[in-house]
Amino acid sequence: MKCDFDSFLSLFDLPKKVSFEEFSKKLSVLDISDTSGEFKVRSDINTFLDKVSKKDDRKERIESYLLNLYAILVTNREESLKHWFSKYVELRKPMEEYFHLPSVDVLSGDTFEGNKYSKYGRVCKNVNFKTFYNTKKLYSNDSEYVIGLMKVMFERFHIRNSLVSPAFFDHICEFDGYDRFWLDFMIGANRPSVFNPVTYLSILNKLFLGEVLFAPVMGWNSYQFAFYSSQNWKHFISTDVIPSVVENGKDLHGLWEANQKNLLYQNEKTVDLYCCPSEKLGEDFVEKYKDKVDAVLFSPPYFDLEIYDSENQSFTNYPDYSEWLKCYWEDTVKICCKVMKKRARFGFVISNYVNKNKMMTNISDDMKRIAECHLNSLGHYRIKWSAISGSRQSMKTRNGNYEDLWLFER
Repeated sequence: MKCDFDSFLSLFDLPKKVSFEEFSKKLSVLDISDTSGEFKVRSDINTFLDKVSKKDDRKERIESYLLNLYAILVTNREESLKHWFSKYVELRKPMEEYFHLPSVDVLSGDTFEGNKYSKYGRVCKNVNFKTFYNTKKLYSNDSEYVIGLMKVMFERFHIRNSLVSPAFFDHICEFDGYDRFWLDFMIGANRPSVFNPVTYLSILNKLFLGEVLFAPVMGWNSYQFAFYSSQNWKHFISTDVIPSVVENGKDLHGLWEANQKNLLYQNEKTVDLYCCPSEKLGEDFVEKYKDKVDAVLFSPPYFDLEIYDSENQSFTNYPDYSEWLKCYWEDTVKICCKVMKKRARFGFVISNYVNKNKMMTNISDDMKRIAECHLNSLGHYRIKWSAISGSRQSMKTRNGNYEDLWLFER
C-alpha cells in the first residue's frame, strides 16, 4: 500500500547506455496539440529552436542546455527521480501518524482555510500513487499527465515544449539543483487534486453532529483519514468507482486496527467500503442503512475534469452534462436522502468549473438547485485552497482558489 522509491522506479524502462551524442539526436519536443494520447513528437530540439528562438539566444546556448539535461535524464537519472519522489510522494512520517491529524478550527468568517495543514494530503498521494499520478484531465487521451510525461522524458527523451520556453530553458542552462527543474516540470503536468483531510475534519467538527458518516466518493481516502481523527464519529460508510482506492481503504483500516492494539485508549471505529458508483447503490444498500446516517460530506466529481481508469466513472456513463446531472448527481442525492436520519446534514464541495466544451454554465449552482429539490438549504460556506499557479494546474479553483461548500438538512 505505502509507495517507496523502488516501487516508483519500477514504473520506468530506462535505457541502459546512452551517449551524449545519441541523447542529443533523440531529444525532441512533444506536440501539445496532439490529443491521440500517443505522445507524438512535434520536432527535434534543433528544429524546434530554429522556429521559436529567432529573437533570443537559446540556439547559441544549446550546448549548455543539452549537457545539463543529459545529466538530469541520463547520467544522474536515479538521483533526479529520487528527488522528485522525495518532493512529491515520499512520506515524512510513519503511516500510523496520519491516523492522528490535528483537530483544528480553520473556519474564518464564512471561509474554511483549506490551505492550512495541507501537508497532510500527501499521504493520500502516496497511498494511491500509481492511480493518482496516472489520472488524466479533460479527455481520455490526455498525454500531459504526470507519469506519462515522465516516462517519455526519461525513456525516449521527448520533453514537453514548456521545458524549452525561454524561462525554463534558462533554468536548465543555469541548473543549480533539482527543485526548480521539477517545479518547472510539474507546472506543465496534469494531476488531480486532493481534499485536505485536516480541512475535512474541521468541517466535520464545526458543522456536523452524530456517529455515522457517509461519503459517496472516497476522495483518494482523504475522508477516511479525517474520520479516524474525529472524536465522536464511530462508523464510516463510503463508495468509489476506482477499485484500487477501495482496496487501499480496506488496507488502511486493517493498519488502523493494528495500530489501535498498541494504544492504552482504544478508539472503536468501523468502516464499510464499497466499489460501486454512488448512484447505483441498490435497494440492499438503502435497506441496510435506512435512517441510520447522521451526515453526508464529500466533494463530488467535476463532470469531465478528471479522467481515471474506471469502467464506472460517472462521466463515462453519462457523457452528456444534463444526463450526468440527472442520472449521477440527482440519483446520488436521492440515495443519500433515503439513508439519512431526519435532520441529518448533507454537505458537498464544488466550484464554478466550466469544461472544455463550455456546455456547462455553473456546475456549483446547477448541483445546488438539484439538492434543494430534495433537502432543506442551511446556507453556504467557502473553502480557500492554495495551488500551483497555471491554467492547467488549478482548473477547478482558478477563480480565486475558492470552492463552494453547500449545506443542507433532511
